[in-house]
Amino acid sequence: MSPADPVAFFSSLRPGQLLEDLFNAIPEAHYFVKDRESRFMSANEHFAFMLGESSVNDIIGKTDFDYSAGFLAEAFVADDRKVMETGIPILNKVELVPNESSLDWLKTSKTPLYGNNGGIIGLAGITCSISDSESLYHDHPEMLKIVNYVRRQFRNRITISDMAEAASISASTVERLFRRTFGITPFMFLLRTRLNAACEMLRLDSESLSEIAQVCGFNDQTSMTRAFRTELKITPLRYRHWYRDEVAAMR
Repeated sequence: MSPADPVAFFSSLRPGQLLEDLFNAIPEAHYFVKDRESRFMSANEHFAFMLGESSVNDIIGKTDFDYSAGFLAEAFVADDRKVMETGIPILNKVELVPNESSLDWLKTSKTPLYGNNGGIIGLAGITCSISDSESLYHDHPEMLKIVNYVRRQFRNRITISDMAEAASISASTVERLFRRTFGITPFMFLLRTRLNAACEMLRLDSESLSEIAQVCGFNDQTSMTRAFRTELKITPLRYRHWYRDEVAAMR
């Protein structure tokens, strides 16, 4: 028996036999590969379906700008450049991504891919939606109490102590459970809840931005705008116009 040679083994494999098929077996996992120009080179079927295509072949050579609003595509590609220019992976980045009807809560990782000459020729990534269902809280039912409390009280001032009291646990346990369940802090979850409410009002109501900020628990319109810019890469007014343009385009 000859000595094991992993390099020869993998170089002899036909492309597309490992990651694509493996990730197709994980419905919640959306896997993709991009080149230096952030063009899609490969993906699993779930990723193609998420973009609205019927097959992986339909996305090859396209970019995020073909599928996402400009402000979102710019943010995605900026992360691509950071990974490919520095060689440092982005791991488990939690981000809010607005769609036509709500906000998606995603966790994304990207890692550089190296060519035979040692240079970075692209990246591989995986993104998945952080599902918010009761099964998520099966092992920690106290988290469901906190989540329900935040959803009822987000318009008011809430502290970690308030969340702890709602679930009859310590403040340190609240911090630990949020990081374990969602990968974020309690205050980030509270901000997400407020942003969800603000986005809904921007889509469906005609109140002014200052009125929406007040109703949704922000200190003022400025703090709401800052949160939108930081988490959604868009201003509240631009989000309102973007949604109305999307609705008009579907008619």
